[in-house]
Parts: sequence; C-alpha cells; structure tokens
Amino acid sequence: MTHSDNSSVCILRLTALGDCINAFGIANAIHEDYPEVKIKWIIDSRFSSLFISDGKPIVPMVPVEIKKQGLLKSVLCLRKELKGEQYDVLLNMQTSIKASLLSTAVRAKLKYGYDSERSREGQTFFVNRRIDKPQTPHVMSGFISFARTAGFEKIEPKWNYHLTPQEISRAKELIPQDKKILILAPASAKAEKNWTAEGYTEIGQYAVEKGFHVVIVGGKGSLETELCSRIADKLQNNCTNLCGKTSLRLLAAVISQASVVISPDSASMHLASSLNIPVIGLFAIHNPDRVGAWNFRKYEVSVYAQMAAAELGNKEAGWRYRVKNKEAMKAIDCQKVKEVFDRICKDYSLH
Repeated sequence: MTHSDNSSVCILRLTALGDCINAFGIANAIHEDYPEVKIKWIIDSRFSSLFISDGKPIVPMVPVEIKKQGLLKSVLCLRKELKGEQYDVLLNMQTSIKASLLSTAVRAKLKYGYDSERSREGQTFFVNRRIDKPQTPHVMSGFISFARTAGFEKIEPKWNYHLTPQEISRAKELIPQDKKILILAPASAKAEKNWTAEGYTEIGQYAVEKGFHVVIVGGKGSLETELCSRIADKLQNNCTNLCGKTSLRLLAAVISQASVVISPDSASMHLASSLNIPVIGLFAIHNPDRVGAWNFRKYEVSVYAQMAAAELGNKEAGWRYRVKNKEAMKAIDCQKVKEVFDRICKDYSLH
C-alpha cells in the first residue's frame, strides 16, 4: 500500500499526555507532509489544549469527554460528531477497551491495530489489519509503524506547536533572561516513578554553581506541588517555582526557553524532547527502551535493567514489564546525573 491509496486518515490516541505528544509527531507529520490527505485525530479532551494554537487546532481533532460523560455517552457523541464521514484508514494507536469501543464510531475501510506482541484488551476484534512489527521496542517506533504500514513509507515524527509570540513572551516574563536555564520537572503521574527531592536539589545546586538558574515545573496535584516545594525551599533564590502555575501551552513555551531539562518518565520529558531541548530522562520503573525521550536517548540515566533483573533473575523482562520495587528510583546515583549534565553542557557549549 502507498499513501496515494489513502485520501483520509483517522488517528485514535486518547491518553496519556506523553503518548499524545508522541502521537502528535505522527499526526502533524502527515498533516504537513501530505496536505492532500484529510486527517482527524480523536483525543481525550483533557490534553487537546496543547495542540491548539491561537484558538485553532494544529491538526484537526475531535476531543472526547470520557471522564465527564462516561464511555457509553462518549461513543454516542463521537458517532454523532463523525456522522456522514468515511475514512480510508483508522490508525488505532491505543490498546485499551475504551479506545476499541470508541473506534466503533469511526467508519473506515481499513482499521489498523498493533502487531500481535503489543495488542491487548481484545483490540484484535475491533481491527481488520495489523501494523508491521516496529523496528524497536519504543512506543514512538510503534506509532511510526502505524503510518508506514498504512502507506506513508518515509514518515518521520514532526513536532510543531506553533507557539505564538504572546506565549513565548509570557514564558520569558516568568524566567530570568540573563542566565542559562535548567528546568526540573520532578514529578510524574505516579510517586514511584519520581526521583528524590534530595537528588533533584543536589543536581539543582550543582547547576547553580555552573551559572544556571533553576526553574521547577509541574501540575497542580498535591504530589507534584509538595515535591516541587521541597526542592524550591532548598534552592531558595536560585530557582523559580512554576509548579501549578502554567497551562499546557505555557508549559511548552517555558520548556522551549530551557537549556537543559531533567525529568523522570513524564509528559514534560516528552515535551522537552519534542521541542528539541536536551533532556535527561530518569528511569527505574519503566524500560527507557520503550518510553525514553525519543530524541535524547543518549542522555538518559537508568537503573531499570538491574532493577528488573533483580526481580526476574534469569528471566527476560517482557515489553511491558514494570519494576515492582517502589523504592527503585532511589537507586539512581546523583553523580551519574551530574556526569550526563556535564556532557550536555559540553555538547551544547553551555559552559
């Protein structure tokens, strides 16, 4: 199959935000590289604002309100929204029963799902085609395989958030303009995926000694605000704590002004990677080969392999294997993080 066989493509990727950022790389690449192709992206409404610039969707989208409306009503609303529309291809990039049920609202000749190794929750019953097995275990590699199997053979991820001058200006107002900026995005969605406040504080102080100003970012949840406050209290005047103070768009604008970002497996890590800002990803619970920062794998610090080996012995960790030790992130050595930080400073002339 070639892309000329497909004049219309529907992409289904609802959550999570980091995965939506990666999926956007494919949706936007098709939208920009194949302007003749009609495209629509079905996404959870909680994350859609990141992909709307100056009031207009960067890629045509249909946000769904699953959390507010419930699944059944969301399926009915989506069916109504797409009434009369027919697509050549549906790319169902999410292996959840919620996504599969929503996919029934999409009329498409070909409905692509994951290869047999990655497919789960009965997705196979809702599709009539499987993608080719991705070249690497990475989630992004899977998304690329969706597009290439559907005929977009040379597709490569392409992120363009169309940040407005107003958004950039607002970001610059929030952070110093006379220093290099290290952004700490210390919190992920789950506590066990976060490094320690002491570790973040030590690397923050190390960066300050090298002439950086530290900016801390995060959401409004108590887990994030508490962690960010603990770090900020230690760094005092050498940092700006923006935790809970940015929208998704403003967060993107702030990260775009950074010199370096340090983050665990989180949306901020993927956002930095997509903005081509060097990011040090920190891993222990999930395999970075699957979820690492796509553009900056060489700068990650990971103890996942040894943690998984300790739990599994000689048994090989499966593609989705998650380390069960909730203290695993404490095994990350701050000295290793400093070494990678220094390497970035050298590579990007930040001394």
